[in-house]
Amino acid sequence: MTPLTRVAIEADHPAIEALYAEWGRSFGHSRNDLYFVSELENEIVGAANLAFDDPVFVIRSLYVKSEARGRGVATSLLAAIDSELGIAEAFCLCFKSQRGLFEQVGMQEIGGMTAPEFLRERFERIRESEPNVTMMKRLSEVEVRPVQISDIWQAMSLLDEFQLPDIKTLSENDVREIYSRIVSSGGVVLGAFKGGELIGTCTLNICANLSWSGRPFGIIENIIVTETERNKGVGKNLLLVAARTAVSKDCYKIALMTQQRTSAMEAFYKSAGFSDDKVGYQIRFDAPLAI
Repeated sequence: MTPLTRVAIEADHPAIEALYAEWGRSFGHSRNDLYFVSELENEIVGAANLAFDDPVFVIRSLYVKSEARGRGVATSLLAAIDSELGIAEAFCLCFKSQRGLFEQVGMQEIGGMTAPEFLRERFERIRESEPNVTMMKRLSEVEVRPVQISDIWQAMSLLDEFQLPDIKTLSENDVREIYSRIVSSGGVVLGAFKGGELIGTCTLNICANLSWSGRPFGIIENIIVTETERNKGVGKNLLLVAARTAVSKDCYKIALMTQQRTSAMEAFYKSAGFSDDKVGYQIRFDAPLAI
């Protein structure tokens, strides 16, 4: 029987907790944890956690019940994570005996110096009691990270590909001020970098909110990938990181709008987890409407 693997829902948490207790681990869940479960004969026999430790993805745990091992459960869980990540980079700490398993999703053993500082520190702590642990990374040609002020001019050049009508040209001071306002309000300008060159960008604005117990919401704007790098998963990677960043900011939702209503565009946004089950209305001030 082939395992049925899916993203976990809240109703699965007791079963995951029991599974982890059998493993001798505690089950903890934060908003930025995405769990996957695998079922055989309607019983959850395996689970894995993909966490977003801003700004990187980390596979934190993977466990399969002893009686279900050798039936493709672990492989199925990693395949689901692989599909979720698209072309995004990810890290994991695993036993050296598990290297072959994680290599199935493109991970390679790495030296600690290539990992973020918090992960290097975690790695060293674990190795004190588990010397057979190693660090692996899912490599990608594209790195998605916040655009720093030194990169902002690459982002501005990329936005020129929108071919907007002639409007006021922003001065250097204008750009710096707007960038500062985005960041100071909790937002971020994300960039997709390939070989040091910015090939895609989007902006996540964090908006204060009086409903939903005061939890903010996110608005995504200016998502663009340079023409030669489109249809390679770069845009989906940007949206994936934007969504997990919004979760880390305690947003209760993120939203975006587009004037393009093609089936390909609809498929793209849905593949990144967005739905079209809401109606959007807008008034555009001093901006031409698309015909």
